[in-house]
Amino acid sequence: MKTLIASALIATAALTGAANASLSSDVQTYAPNADVSALTATEANMVVSILHSGNTESEKRSAIRKIVN
Repeated sequence: MKTLIASALIATAALTGAANASLSSDVQTYAPNADVSALTATEANMVVSILHSGNTESEKRSAIRKIVN
């Protein structure tokens, strides 16, 4: 049972790292040199929502910069 839990934790950590790498490259489009590693989970979710919204590029840029700066 301990092995199963440990494996699940390792898989979760690996997936989180991959998601952060993808988020980082997407955010760089709107906020160059932004450090997404310092974002909380809530802030990261807000950024993802903004990225997938139907807003204009300038609206996305403004909203993302407010969160990451």
